[in-house]
Amino acid sequence: MCQALRVKWTKQRYIEIMLNDWSKMQGIYLQHFIGGALCLPAVLGYDQPWASSLACLGVLSEMGWEMSDMADIVITRSTAVDGKERIPDTLVMIMTIHHSMTLTLGLPLVMKYRNLRELHLLTFNLQWAAALAIGANEYCKTLDLNDKQQLWTFRIMNGICFGIMAWMRGIYWLYLCFQLHTKLYDDGEYAMFCVGIVITILITGFNFLLCIYPFGKKMMKFGSRNSKSRRNDNTKEGKKEQEEEETEQQGGGVCTSASNNSLMEKGE
Repeated sequence: MCQALRVKWTKQRYIEIMLNDWSKMQGIYLQHFIGGALCLPAVLGYDQPWASSLACLGVLSEMGWEMSDMADIVITRSTAVDGKERIPDTLVMIMTIHHSMTLTLGLPLVMKYRNLRELHLLTFNLQWAAALAIGANEYCKTLDLNDKQQLWTFRIMNGICFGIMAWMRGIYWLYLCFQLHTKLYDDGEYAMFCVGIVITILITGFNFLLCIYPFGKKMMKFGSRNSKSRRNDNTKEGKKEQEEEETEQQGGGVCTSASNNSLMEKGE
């Protein structure tokens, strides 16, 4: 993760930042679960106005969350002492892409296509895929992979999450986007069609690189590992982390930075 975000966090610093954001992560998957649940009646086939209204509320719920998240990013980076370290430029770009679809197309689609089934399915799939994956990932953080039973629990949950992501944010995502853009083009909504094409390309890249691929990578990494190989890997990782910490203590990394103290440590 540190390499992907292009930051030089030590293991201790990474843990500090993740602990600082722990409560936020619980709120994220709960919001996605509730937002997706609002679409459930429409997804199950109820065509009454109340079902469409609930699905639209699911869209607006996601929009509200994403607006608040972008505000949080701006405020944290501009006011917190370690704001730019905790939210690096790469993460800002990733989250901007992630939020782009709902913030640009959410309200116009609700106003013009509130009864469109593809809109309801897209909203449900995107939110519940995230809710299930984030929730499972938070649970997996508590597992000891050196324990055989817990390792199998990790493998099963990771495999389920990979399947969910591959279908809901991969195959079915592309199908629903095709159906939605066909509808927009046929109705002459060329502005929404063009914006949607660009955003669909960006979100598709996000889905495959940051949602589907990580679970697939973990399946390959932990799928056939035994206790001995895990101990060897842990030993190698421990030596590497120790070398990095020694280097950073000599002034080569973020450990000597004045902004290296987390907000938790400052009591803010």
